[in-house]
Amino acid sequence: MKKNKLMKKLLAAACCGMMLAGSLSGCGVAVSEEAKGGSTETENVQAENVQTENPEGEETQSETIVKYGTELTNLDLDGTLNGQYEGQTLTIPVMSGDFEKAVSAVAPVFEQLSGAKVVIESIPGEQYTDKVQLDLNNTHRYDVVLSPIAILHGFAIAGKVEPLEEMINTYAGESYNVDDFLPGLFNTYGYYDGKLVAIPYKPDVMLLFYRKDLFEDETVKAAYQEKYGTELKVPETNEEMIQVAQFFTKSENQDSPVDYGYCAMMLKGSTRLLFFNRGGDDIDENLTPNMNNAEGVAAMNRILELQKSAPKEWVQMGWDEANQFFANGNAAMMEQWPGLWLTCQADGSAVKDKVGVAVAPGKTPTLGGWGASIASESKNKELAWKFIEFMTSRDGELLKIENTMDPCRASTYEIPEVQASSELYEALMESFNYAKTLADVDVPYISSKLCDVMETYIQQALDGSITPEEALEGMEKEFNAEIGNLEL
Repeated sequence: MKKNKLMKKLLAAACCGMMLAGSLSGCGVAVSEEAKGGSTETENVQAENVQTENPEGEETQSETIVKYGTELTNLDLDGTLNGQYEGQTLTIPVMSGDFEKAVSAVAPVFEQLSGAKVVIESIPGEQYTDKVQLDLNNTHRYDVVLSPIAILHGFAIAGKVEPLEEMINTYAGESYNVDDFLPGLFNTYGYYDGKLVAIPYKPDVMLLFYRKDLFEDETVKAAYQEKYGTELKVPETNEEMIQVAQFFTKSENQDSPVDYGYCAMMLKGSTRLLFFNRGGDDIDENLTPNMNNAEGVAAMNRILELQKSAPKEWVQMGWDEANQFFANGNAAMMEQWPGLWLTCQADGSAVKDKVGVAVAPGKTPTLGGWGASIASESKNKELAWKFIEFMTSRDGELLKIENTMDPCRASTYEIPEVQASSELYEALMESFNYAKTLADVDVPYISSKLCDVMETYIQQALDGSITPEEALEGMEKEFNAEIGNLEL
C-alpha cells in the first residue's frame, strides 16, 4: 500500500484523464503466463446428486458441487443469492486465455443462483488495459474490473472504481470473512490511500524453480562437496545461488550435467523483476525513488554475477522462450512466476516430475497479482459486488483454482486436497510473507513509464555500456523528474 502527500495533486491530474499503458508484469501479458498450479484432475471436480424430500414426501434431486474433497454448501452466500437479480445484467471484461476460462466457469453458477445474466467480454492481453481504461473514462459499460494491482490503484486514485467497505458492510453474507485472506496479500492488493478498492483475485509471486533430480544426485552432490567443501542444497541466500549457478554452468565446470546454472526471462519488460528479486527496490511509501543505494548496487552486481551462469540469449527471452528453455532441461535453476510449473509438467517436457519449487533466494521475491473492483459508473453496483463476493468467497475460490487462479484465502490452502493438487503451494504461501515490491511501479498514471525507465537502465548495465552505479543514478534522476511532473 503506497500512500503519499501527492494524492490531492494526483486526483487533480485525474480530471485530465489517465495514461496507464499497463505493462501487466507478473500478471499475464500472454495467455500462457496465467498457467498456474491449480489441479484439473477429475477426482477433485465432482458433482453429487443428493436425495432430499419435499413436503409431500416425494424425493427430489438437488446438486451438490464438490471440489477438492469439499462440498460447496454456501455458494448462495448465506442465502443472499436467491434469484432476486433477475432481469439485471453484468458486463465484465476479461483477458483472453486463463482469465476468460476462470470467469466463464463460475458465471453460469452465479447466474443460476442470482437470476442475473453475466456478459463476459474477452480482450487480448496487449489491448486489455487500454480498453478497460477507455470504458472507465468514456463508455461506462463495464461493471466489474479485473486488473493488475498497480493498474487498479491508478483507477482508484482517479475515482474510476468504487470503495468497497460499504459494499461489504451492506451486502456481503455473514460468513464473508476478509480476515481469511492472506494478510499481506489483502493489505497490499486491496488498500490504496487508506481505502479498500479491490479484493484479491489472483495471487502472484516470483519463485525459484530448480532441478531436484540434480540436487538429489549423489554423484553431483559429491562433486559439489569436493569443489566447495560444503553440501549442495537448494540455495537460500544470494551468495549461495551464485555459487550453485556457477557449479552447474559448463563454462565453469565441464562436468556439469546441464549447460547453464541459471535462467530467467530477461527480454526488456521483465528485467526489473530480477532486480527486485535480488534485493533492489523502486520507490518508498512516499513515492520517493529508493533504488540508488547500497541495496540497489548489490542487487545490480548480483544480476551481473548470475549473467555469467546464464545463456547469452537470455536478454531475448520472454515468457514462452525462457520457460521452454528450462523445460528442455538446459538449466539447473530458474526464477519465474508460478505459471512455469505447468510448462515443466506438460507432456514432452524434459523435466517433467523433476522440478522442485522454493522461495527465491534472498527472500525478496517480486509480488504480482490481480484484484477485482467495481466500476464507479456501474449501474448495478450491488450485483457487481455480489459477483466479486461470489468469486472470492471460500467456496467460490474452489471453483476458480482448477482454472489456474490460485487461492488468496489462507483457509483454502489448509484443505488437504488443495495442498496435494500442486507442489507450488507451500513455497507460494511462504513467499507471500516476504514479497513487498510490486512488479509494476505503483505510481498512478506513470506506472508503465517508470517501469520502462528501469528496464532501459538495467539493460544497459547488462550489456556493459554503463556501470551499475550509473544505471541506478539514471533511474533515480528520471524517476524524480517524472514524479515531480505530477506536482505541477
